[in-house]
Amino acid sequence: MNDTVERVHEEIEQEVLRRHSNRVLHGHPSPTLWLERDVPVAEILEERARTNAGVHKRLLLYVGTPFCLPTTPDRCGFCLFPSEIYRSPDQLTTYLGYLAKEGELYRGRFDDTEVAAIYFGGGTTNLYRPQQYFELLRTVHRVFPRTVRDAEVTVEGVGQLFTQAKLEAMKEAGVTRISMGIQQLDPELLKLSGRKQDAAHVLRMLEACHTLGLRTSVDLIYGWPRQSVADMLRDLDTVVESRVPHITHYDLNVAGRTDFARNRRAELPSIEQTLKMYQVAKLFLEANGYRQITPHDWERADPRRAGAYAYETLARSPFQRDVDGGVAGHDIWGWGFAGISVCLGLPDAPGRTFMNAPRVEDYYRRLDERRFPVERGFHYAEPDLRLYTLFQMLQGLAVDRVLYRRLFGVDPLDEHQPIWQALVEREWALFEPEWIRIVGNGGFYIPLIQGLLSAERLEVMRRARASERKREALFEPTAGSVS
Repeated sequence: MNDTVERVHEEIEQEVLRRHSNRVLHGHPSPTLWLERDVPVAEILEERARTNAGVHKRLLLYVGTPFCLPTTPDRCGFCLFPSEIYRSPDQLTTYLGYLAKEGELYRGRFDDTEVAAIYFGGGTTNLYRPQQYFELLRTVHRVFPRTVRDAEVTVEGVGQLFTQAKLEAMKEAGVTRISMGIQQLDPELLKLSGRKQDAAHVLRMLEACHTLGLRTSVDLIYGWPRQSVADMLRDLDTVVESRVPHITHYDLNVAGRTDFARNRRAELPSIEQTLKMYQVAKLFLEANGYRQITPHDWERADPRRAGAYAYETLARSPFQRDVDGGVAGHDIWGWGFAGISVCLGLPDAPGRTFMNAPRVEDYYRRLDERRFPVERGFHYAEPDLRLYTLFQMLQGLAVDRVLYRRLFGVDPLDEHQPIWQALVEREWALFEPEWIRIVGNGGFYIPLIQGLLSAERLEVMRRARASERKREALFEPTAGSVS
């Protein structure tokens, strides 16, 4: 083992017992480095059309809803995503009007774009009244007239707000999958988040979905305050018994100024205990017929379910091998409050990512002024595009060496050899001729691995930003100066 690999091991040892806060946000770079304020949206759309002219790139459509039920503690104690407190149905009616306003700004710009999957996320998207799901889908299809046959259409929501009437309306409007945020079924543990959820109701709604022919996926969180391995297994067993084909089982994201981060750290399982939960859950789910497809996603091994969970799966495939030996892939369009769009471009013409306003009043104000409601963005350089691609591949627990070479002209194994070698020595990775596979505990430590791969580039970016700030300070007028 050479000195460079030894240094990677030293870095891992420094990080391996530290809580990593990027369990949900997997992209590169962090939004904290999206510093472009005047994002040229119209130019980006034109450039996307030119760049993708010879490449089969479809679009994934994300439609956000800002509102969540109030809880004590705020934001369920742990959530870091932008949201607004729900007070009355009038908020939803107003918001749907503004979604339509934003759609009008883009109408005609996507007439030739194929939409591969649609995801209605939040916030809490099952707050709407039953008839409003028809309005949501009509608004979408006016702007995006080309949706692929049998495209998956997902509504995300919390268990307590689903009803038979809502599910029937969703199904009739064109929804094909329900993503249910359960988090915990144990009533005492759930109290810590302030959610009012009845486990029996959740299970009835899952059964109603199955009866209606709606695909289902559920979210569960482990590493919760006061949670034991036995608590975790009870919830997993209940969900498995309900015949859910897809389980998202992720460890608690502890960061920022959330209640769990500020007031409940002493009640959290240790990192060693959380790793044990990951290992036990992995064994349990595999024994019950599920296969792992990401660090936290588990799918029942059933060929009849092929194509389920499409939005999330395709989002991890910004580039993929095309059948003719070329390159295909997917961009993401974020519509609505805090929506994030990702138009990657190609290695010789990198694209951009950008975010809509994450405060609902700012979103409304920009639309009232007939402006695109974009707050900030980031223009990829080629090194950033490489890292973004690697990050997404790692979410699928396998780096495609053939595709990466086709895109960037270099084997990722050669590009980051000391890191991969250290991971192999820890039995977190495995080399194959066409793949680098993440194995063992490597899935649990994906955020750490991403940090190792991006550390050098992030340092360059931070230094460039610091130099830019110094230059700006030199040219700022001092108090009392005469212009």
